[in-house]
Amino acid sequence: MKLMLFKNFERKSRLEIILHCCVSLVFLIFAVSYVYILFWTFMSGAKTHAEIVMNPFSLPKKWIWEHFVEVFRVLNVGGHNFFEMTFNSAWFSIVGVFINQFTTITFAYCCTKYKFPGSGLPYAIILIMTTLPIYGAGGATYKLYRSLGLVNTYWHVIASASGFSIMFLYYRAFFKNLSRAYAEAAMIDGAGHFKIYFRIMLPQARPIFGALFLTQWLSVWNSYESAMIYLPDLPTLPVGIYQFYTEMMYRARFDILFAACFIVAIPALILFVVFNKVITTNVSLGGIKG
Repeated sequence: MKLMLFKNFERKSRLEIILHCCVSLVFLIFAVSYVYILFWTFMSGAKTHAEIVMNPFSLPKKWIWEHFVEVFRVLNVGGHNFFEMTFNSAWFSIVGVFINQFTTITFAYCCTKYKFPGSGLPYAIILIMTTLPIYGAGGATYKLYRSLGLVNTYWHVIASASGFSIMFLYYRAFFKNLSRAYAEAAMIDGAGHFKIYFRIMLPQARPIFGALFLTQWLSVWNSYESAMIYLPDLPTLPVGIYQFYTEMMYRARFDILFAACFIVAIPALILFVVFNKVITTNVSLGGIKG
């Protein structure tokens, strides 16, 4: 009997090892493909246009580093140069995402830790919004933003303060698993609701706040659709690259285009390398078991 149990355990362990190896291999293939795409973009930026067309997968015969410097001079969209578009991207991706994350985490905290009529309604609404997306709302949204004066202005970041996003579900799950012992202990010491939230609850949510902030920042930094619709006169770097593509295609300068793409990808790459553990590791749900 003991021998049979040992064999079953050994067989299960071997299956787990095989499964682990297969999954690791799949992730390794994806990782290598992403790294290769980034390297190929960098390599193409150091080639001539003729080399990219004739030998797209070969190493450059001569590495032309001047292309990466020329991007800062050539990349110009609607009178906005590279540095102006970089500022626009940083403003809307950092300030806008922070406002969105802060309002969402505060909204989730209030709906989770305070029971009032309708406190569970936002959860149901967000579930419906994520599972059954509402199509055709773009026109109404644009009209609303235009009426509020949030189109073609840096104040467009205010539109991020909705609280109704899928991030609400993550914050709700976090606060539901966070023991009330923290708040009760603070109340005994005389702390008010605001002090409990800002000095006790919010600091404990920093890991998940940071992970979701970085994840959304990567998405907003690389997005160009919303900027093209709501910020036509304040182009971001992705919008600049999108419009720069057509110009470089007619000018036969794919070398400059790929050099620009690589430069735009550098901030996201650095951020991921520095904070990859924050993004990929599990988030602690508190130090006291409820």
